[in-house]
Amino acid sequence: MEIERQFLVDIIPSLPSGYDSILQGYVSLQPEIRIRAVRPMQGEEKFYLTVKRGAGLVREEWETAISSREFSHLVECLEKNTFFIEKRRYYLPLADGHVAEYNRHSGHLRGFDYVEVEFDNEEEARAFEIPYWFGREVTDDPRFTYGKLARVNGFQLAKMIMSQPPEQWAPYAMVMPDENAAPKAEEIREQTASAESAAETEEAEMIEAGDSADNADDAKDAKDVKDAEDTQDVQTAPDEQQEQLSGAERGREDGHEMTR
Repeated sequence: MEIERQFLVDIIPSLPSGYDSILQGYVSLQPEIRIRAVRPMQGEEKFYLTVKRGAGLVREEWETAISSREFSHLVECLEKNTFFIEKRRYYLPLADGHVAEYNRHSGHLRGFDYVEVEFDNEEEARAFEIPYWFGREVTDDPRFTYGKLARVNGFQLAKMIMSQPPEQWAPYAMVMPDENAAPKAEEIREQTASAESAAETEEAEMIEAGDSADNADDAKDAKDVKDAEDTQDVQTAPDEQQEQLSGAERGREDGHEMTR
């Protein structure tokens, strides 16, 4: 089990001279199967095969050491269209006893740095006081996974992560429970109920106004129909009179012819 929080970096701290050089690639992205070579400043290089599952603060992790030969073989099996992640990892002791792991990338992620802190349990992670030089938290940012950053467009994704939070962003540190949670929840419920009541009143007024407008439109339509009928009657009457007059004249002419 892995419990850790990750942050971007606002202020680059003073870095020690020692660091681990890390090279990691992905044999699979679903599930996430990673190979890693770790070369410390002193000591021999070590190789690992890691399987991870989950996202966010707590993830399942299974890791085992492998030989350099096995690592070399798995290098030939990397996921298509992915790059190796290349980085230096610096270990920075914090005042509360935790250790911040500062990751500085090279390769296709050059310019993208972040820091992470591991914890023994969730309670410890929640109580963690964030140092001033830490930036925005990305623990629960769904874009922030090395499986995604290892892809060929990983640097474009890294720039997006650095420049803006995702939609509906809710940083982990802002949703931690506290003793004032209940009163705040009650206030939220009252505000919600008030807003709903106002919305219902507004909706009723709109419906009433709409009905009045519909009635006015109906009355106007009825008046327009009646006016049109009256106009048609006025226009039709002379035509009928002309037709009747023509018939009478034809009768007189016929009678005159018969008389002659």
